[in-house]
Amino acid sequence: MAVISVSPARALRRPLRPDVRAVVGILLMLVAIGGSVTVWTTQQDTRGVLVAAHDLAAGTVLQPSDLAIAQTRLDDTLYQAALPSNELSRTIGRQLAEPAHANQILARGQLSTHPLLGPDQEVLAIPIRADAAAGGRIRTGDAVQIVATDTKHDGTSHVVLPRVTVYEVGRDQGGSSGSSSVPLSGVGSSAASSWITVVVDQQQALQLTAARWADELDVAVLPPQAQQ
Repeated sequence: MAVISVSPARALRRPLRPDVRAVVGILLMLVAIGGSVTVWTTQQDTRGVLVAAHDLAAGTVLQPSDLAIAQTRLDDTLYQAALPSNELSRTIGRQLAEPAHANQILARGQLSTHPLLGPDQEVLAIPIRADAAAGGRIRTGDAVQIVATDTKHDGTSHVVLPRVTVYEVGRDQGGSSGSSSVPLSGVGSSAASSWITVVVDQQQALQLTAARWADELDVAVLPPQAQQ
């Protein structure tokens, strides 16, 4: 009987078969890593904005309970129009010019630019020419002094209101069909139709109304009041 020796190189080898459990484990690990990266990337793209915590009416003075912070994805244009979360402290105490619904992103344009009115205050309008109102350089929020001059008799002047706050500035453009507001400094040749509104109490309103109908009024801009 002939004996044939088989060298190790020629010996039959069992074919390599991957461990299914190991492959599945690797795939699951890759999926988990991919998901984590996706979530992290999404979170990096979000920006914090202020939203209404509940329905808010126009005129509401915003309190901490009225506001919440939401993380959302906004392009640059929308983000610039919204109130960012880092302005929370500066937004508290401001007044809404427009109503807001619960969970609505608050826009800068929804905040009133007018001074807040106290419970005993009102807004009174007076017509004024630009040349009698600091050359038309009066702006909303300015502190002003109102002076009356008796042009019909002796020409004497007196201070009607020593210090009041300007609520709004503008002029009537509409005639009988309506009106709109534009800055007093842009009045031009129609300066006679200019007007300002000021924040007054009841006694000041009576004084200013009497002076308006009896005398010529001038409005002077005052420096900011020093804090005590």
